[in-house]
Amino acid sequence: MEEMYIPMSETYVVSNEKDVVGFVSMMDNYLAALFIDVKHQGEGYGKGLLDFIKKQRENIQLKVYKRNKKAVDFYLKNGFVIKEETLDEQTSEEEFLMEWEKG
Repeated sequence: MEEMYIPMSETYVVSNEKDVVGFVSMMDNYLAALFIDVKHQGEGYGKGLLDFIKKQRENIQLKVYKRNKKAVDFYLKNGFVIKEETLDEQTSEEEFLMEWEKG
């Protein structure tokens, strides 16, 4: 992730008074990574980063593993829709291609 996506992406970091809490990395309109430290999940940081990116884009696409129900539900709750189901060739995991469009 670090070697492949970060150098080619636009990355934004969120922190509290003490620590880096998470980051989002975009490659054009593709959400390549959205990570929040496990200690801070559920505190609104992920939604905040997503809302920040939504203000800058007309549409956003991402892929998420189908079995990652927590992430799928998070994106559905935040206006994304499932466009198709595919198979990640590197991991053989079923995944969803999801998309958000500015309303």
